[in-house]
Amino acid sequence: MRRSVGERRQPERYSPSVFCSNFSLSIIDDDPRTVKEAVDSEDGKLWKEAMVDEMAYFHKNEAWDLVELSAGRKPIGRKWVFKKNTNAKGKVEKYKARFITKGYS
Repeated sequence: MRRSVGERRQPERYSPSVFCSNFSLSIIDDDPRTVKEAVDSEDGKLWKEAMVDEMAYFHKNEAWDLVELSAGRKPIGRKWVFKKNTNAKGKVEKYKARFITKGYS
């Protein structure tokens, strides 16, 4: 078996100076991270309404059945995710609340 003896190097396009100069990341996220933050915020009423709408959606579509948990089992983790939909001018058009599972048990 023959191995290359040449020096291995990372392509120039991935070097830190070039990569960092081509991209910038700006995170401006004022969406709540917890239910408490959402409910206690000045938009608390709108966030509550979004959560009620999400639960009504699950009920309407019969997304799940409530059952007793078997002995020795733990429920799957879940959480609320909150997001404001804005238009091009930055005005909030919709408050979205999604109830999601964490994807593992």
